[in-house]
Amino acid sequence: MNMELCLVCGDRASGYHYNALTCEGCKGFFRRSVTKNAVYICKFGHACEMDMYMRRKCQECRLKKCLAVGMRPECVVPETQCAMKRKEKKAQREKDKLPVSTTTVDDHMPPIMQCDPPPPEAARIHDLVPRFLPDKLLEQNRLKNIPALTTNQQFLIARLVWYQDGYEQPSEEDLKRVTETWQHNDEDEEQSDLPFRQITEMTILTVQLIVEFAKGLPGFAKISQPDQITLLKACSSEVMMLRVARRYDPDTDSVLFANNKAYTRDNYRKAGMAYVIEDLLHFCRCIYTMSLDNVHYALLTAIVIFSGQLINLLVQDTKELGI
Repeated sequence: MNMELCLVCGDRASGYHYNALTCEGCKGFFRRSVTKNAVYICKFGHACEMDMYMRRKCQECRLKKCLAVGMRPECVVPETQCAMKRKEKKAQREKDKLPVSTTTVDDHMPPIMQCDPPPPEAARIHDLVPRFLPDKLLEQNRLKNIPALTTNQQFLIARLVWYQDGYEQPSEEDLKRVTETWQHNDEDEEQSDLPFRQITEMTILTVQLIVEFAKGLPGFAKISQPDQITLLKACSSEVMMLRVARRYDPDTDSVLFANNKAYTRDNYRKAGMAYVIEDLLHFCRCIYTMSLDNVHYALLTAIVIFSGQLINLLVQDTKELGI
């Protein structure tokens, strides 16, 4: 079996650390150097050839080699955050030692995941929460000693469904603004330009709705803005696929866009995007066979926003299974 080597010193690599394949020693050295803003001075001419011997002799050249192979300072978690995580883990271990009978699921949930009650407008949805699960499933759960939904979980579901419904469609003003530009199409415009513009502009409106939905997720507003942007960039395509699946029409094998117009293979072909539609419709058919409801979609969307690779794996699995 081939042994992977550290790109910095040539020692046995333990994995990818701070964006590069390194050993544990260079991982720790890089972290300490970044967190302490260390400044090193080379005593050998500032051009040392780095290996397992020289890594101990010249810290300046070792740090330069770390950066050269792709290790990124911005990937290093500040020491204050590390200390906070250690404190949270210690507190969690203390809670885990308590007798099960004195704790609940909500007690173990970290503060960032605690969910406020749904907005007043969502009261009607909250009234339906107990009926989110069918009676048969509730009875099966009871026989398996699976606990009922906690208050926090009920609030979570109600909020997600409420935000999903609220950001299902673009505003009438946005739709009017976009569709009016289509009506003033230049006669000299290429035949494929209008279908392409229609698809891309409706997609842009949908991405804006996804962002607004994400803002309502419990915990999302509590993370840093750069992290929010990173999550949204990573998940936008996958969340878009879920939204498309919700708008799938099995009778015509097409997708209803936000303007309630059906977009078929022919629309995508005219837009020069025929390469997209087959995989997209395949995914829609797979999801349609699962008979998911709005609660499933709301929960799936929330999961995907925090883990953008989920739908990629689902698409891959359906293809491998020949579904």
